[in-house]
Amino acid sequence: MKGFGYLLKNFFTHKDFIAEDVQAGLVPGTLFTPLHFIFSAFVLAVVIVLAVLLGKKKDEKKTKTVFTAVWAAAVVLELVKIVWESVSGREIGFETGGILPLYPCSVFMYAMPFAIWGKGYVKKAACGYVCTIGFIGASVNFFYPATILPNYSCISFAGFHTFFYHGAMMFCCLVMLVSGYHRYTHVKKWWEPFLAAIPLLIVSIPANIVNFSPINSDYMFFKCYMEPFASIFGSLDDWLTTIIFYVGYTVIPAAFYFPSFIAQKIKIAKNKADEI
Repeated sequence: MKGFGYLLKNFFTHKDFIAEDVQAGLVPGTLFTPLHFIFSAFVLAVVIVLAVLLGKKKDEKKTKTVFTAVWAAAVVLELVKIVWESVSGREIGFETGGILPLYPCSVFMYAMPFAIWGKGYVKKAACGYVCTIGFIGASVNFFYPATILPNYSCISFAGFHTFFYHGAMMFCCLVMLVSGYHRYTHVKKWWEPFLAAIPLLIVSIPANIVNFSPINSDYMFFKCYMEPFASIFGSLDDWLTTIIFYVGYTVIPAAFYFPSFIAQKIKIAKNKADEI
């Protein structure tokens, strides 16, 4: 097993140059190793504490300022990561098939400006994404960063990026919920639960243009080429998995709001019954 000095020395080393060490199990902090779980738990604890402290203040002006800083840092780091991956490997080039920010968690970068400066249903849709699919994606990536830690340690630039980015998503979600900036309640119209799916559905358009072009990629996992989806849906045709994921991307966010909608309907029905 390599030591901490090895991790620092290779902090910015591309996966192409440490692949043999990773495959041999010599690199600490890769997927499901003790260092991965310790590092993940530490970062998650910091995110939760900071989010609760900010959320409890219920200062919308300060909250928006912090959101802006977090969003800007996430965007800058994403751009740096794309450039770094393109120029630091054995082959220099832009990997169109997998490096574009067209994944479910990438939507965070596009939704946050509307969550910060948007109004009405536009703001609800953006915040809805952050507090549903954004929350799920961030949670999963703390414990199963399947696209990064199989090839890198958590103590690496790639590892730092994925934990910062998904930590930012989790932070913004928790602040919104703790402060009341966004709620899963007060849903009165049948279509309101589906607002949270709109950012995902919009980004799915360029994602599937690339997916079904000659590039033949798997952005937003519509084709289920990546695990664990490949094991579950791998035997299905691409068009069928695309339909399944469109349904999932629409229904799963809405599920967070349906209890409130149903409760409102029951309350209205009860009030009408009492009036009779």
